[in-house]
Amino acid sequence: MDLYQVMDYAFWVPVLFWALLYYWFYRFSYPLYLRKMVKKGKKWACLPEKVTKTPGWVAKLRVKNFVFSLVASLALSVTLFWAFHKFAVCPPEYAFAGIPVFLLFALALYRGAMRRISALFETAYFLEYRKVRYQSERKGNFQSETDVHNRTVWSFAKKLRNAEAHGRFWKYLNAMARTKKIPPDIYAETMYV
Repeated sequence: MDLYQVMDYAFWVPVLFWALLYYWFYRFSYPLYLRKMVKKGKKWACLPEKVTKTPGWVAKLRVKNFVFSLVASLALSVTLFWAFHKFAVCPPEYAFAGIPVFLLFALALYRGAMRRISALFETAYFLEYRKVRYQSERKGNFQSETDVHNRTVWSFAKKLRNAEAHGRFWKYLNAMARTKKIPPDIYAETMYV
């Protein structure tokens, strides 16, 4: 009966587990998604160096994703078990039948976190693209679209690796994605067309 008394005060713990799961997906599990995007040929996807140098990181991240999702699902099931038992809504064992649904919810959380990661990396990449395009046009060195993209990929990866080496990867990436600085010639083209 001690567990039931503890649950009177700790019924909100699954919410904390789900918030931590989303944070895990967003901050630590994103290299799985970026690796998939690199294989698809997306130019904005840049894998962190600490992940590419570690063999077997893909399997470890997948296992951790599954284990953390399962822990969050079990925590919610235990809370439902407690609620079903306390309020006698239905047999408490039915709470554990929801684990597959909760795992699907964890998958939806993962996809939401990866959409946010995708938008963050794309926005940062296209800021770098605008800078590279502006610099080449300002010098009078007009390049083809392919050359500009290649130069952008190189520059973007170099800047992210430098930020990662100095421990500022997320701070730098967020700053690049949220900046509103636009080179003056691009601003003139878009405003006076």
